Amino acid sequence: MDELTGLQERGLLLIDRYIKEHGQAPTRRELTELLVQKSTNGVNQILQQSEKRSYIKLDPPRKKRNIKILRLPQKQLALFAEGGILEKGRE
Repeated sequence: MDELTGLQERGLLLIDRYIKEHGQAPTRRELTELLVQKSTNGVNQILQQSEKRSYIKLDPPRKKRNIKILRLPQKQLALFAEGGILEKGRE
């Protein structure tokens, strides 16, 4: 299965926006805050599943700010442009 969950898609789009704004990928802790998660363990699972589905590459492994985006989910790009997908977790 190549599809991402809603949380994985939102995470991917937040990572993309963070990279564009800051010139580097977020740390796991920063991504945990952006996704309004309780721990970095959940974020690590999101990243592992996204890498397994070839949306990102964690390179080099086990380093901070090592997230490289390979592709974005096409069906979510319109929502991202409107800003709606990014604000869902903060309601």
